[in-house]
Amino acid sequence: MKNNRKNPLAKLDRVELIWLFSILKEACRERLEKNLINQEMEERLAKRGQIPGRVDPRPALKLWEPRYRKLLEVSSDAYTLIRSAEAEEFMRAMAEQFNEVLEAEPE
Repeated sequence: MKNNRKNPLAKLDRVELIWLFSILKEACRERLEKNLINQEMEERLAKRGQIPGRVDPRPALKLWEPRYRKLLEVSSDAYTLIRSAEAEEFMRAMAEQFNEVLEAEPE
């Protein structure tokens, strides 16, 4: 049976999609910057020695850094595309991909 959920992005016009991707791009950039600052701070703390009873967060911070970089790249590219002449093609492709995901989900 086909999933009845609809694409929530269909509620937005092009200008609102531009705003959404702009917000997403800035949030991804801020998250990456925060991660890099936290890594730097944790490296400095680690040089002082292990803090008793505290789990070392550095592995998790390093694990997330490439993800944040990828999300920033994708959101920046999407923002650029949505503002370009290829915006309609991009929006159609995004809607198709969203529908494929919905159809693949078990009910």
